[in-house]
Amino acid sequence: MRGGAGEELPSVSVIANTAKPEAVSIAERIVAYLSGEGIEFVLEEELAKALNRPGDGVPLRSMRTDLLVIVGGDGTILRACLDLPDDAPPIMAVNAGERGFLTTVEPSEVKEALRAFFEGRVEVEERMRLEARIGSTALPKALNEVCLTSKVPAKLFKARVRKNGAEMCWVEGDGLLVATPAGSTAYSLSCGGPVVDPGLRCLLLTPICPVRPSWPFVLPPNAEVEVEVVRAREPVAVVDGQAVFELEVGSVVCVRASERPLRFVGLRARFYEKLARRGSGPHA
Repeated sequence: MRGGAGEELPSVSVIANTAKPEAVSIAERIVAYLSGEGIEFVLEEELAKALNRPGDGVPLRSMRTDLLVIVGGDGTILRACLDLPDDAPPIMAVNAGERGFLTTVEPSEVKEALRAFFEGRVEVEERMRLEARIGSTALPKALNEVCLTSKVPAKLFKARVRKNGAEMCWVEGDGLLVATPAGSTAYSLSCGGPVVDPGLRCLLLTPICPVRPSWPFVLPPNAEVEVEVVRAREPVAVVDGQAVFELEVGSVVCVRASERPLRFVGLRARFYEKLARRGSGPHA
């Protein structure tokens, strides 16, 4: 793996869920492998502290490398992706969680996957994101969904929904999800939304526990969705279950497909394999 004279080796950033000993252990093995191969790397600050390598720690948004390795579950990936710049490097997501729907590599495959990346043999999958704004305020880009709901549990959330300026429907219930194809297997699925291949570009509108007959919609990628809050107790917009933004009655949240997807790399596409394991396939 070591480059010859004048050959520039790629650089790697490593992030891990430091609250999970397994994730820290996997990250430690990755660092040992990179060190042994003479590959330049940096660590997210909290991981650098956990591995007693404070000199290698840098803030997430300052990471400028050829590959970003994230070790954890889907929550770790979503939290990290909220802070990534638009020109983020390809992401290798190593599973150290329970579901790992967004992960692309298992712990036993890390060395093989890294070698494949360095040799240009990995599969690259783009994942569409959403960009949303409240008035002139831009929210972080969402990899899974933007959730519009009430902060107070069991309080009715009522909203008017427009598509490209034309009234589309009304939503009354616990809230509304605007999701990506990648997010179709997350919160949206538990609310009765459809499963969509993550390689597609579209928007999903999924009502949350509607009090009157209501259906999910699949919209084209050029659709701009406007959600006007008509009635709610302490309404909020929640991006990927991580970042919460307060709304008011009368607030309008505009959501559309971003032109800046994230790129995930792995040894092979695993979406349908994971879907079958989750329970949609035959049971033993």
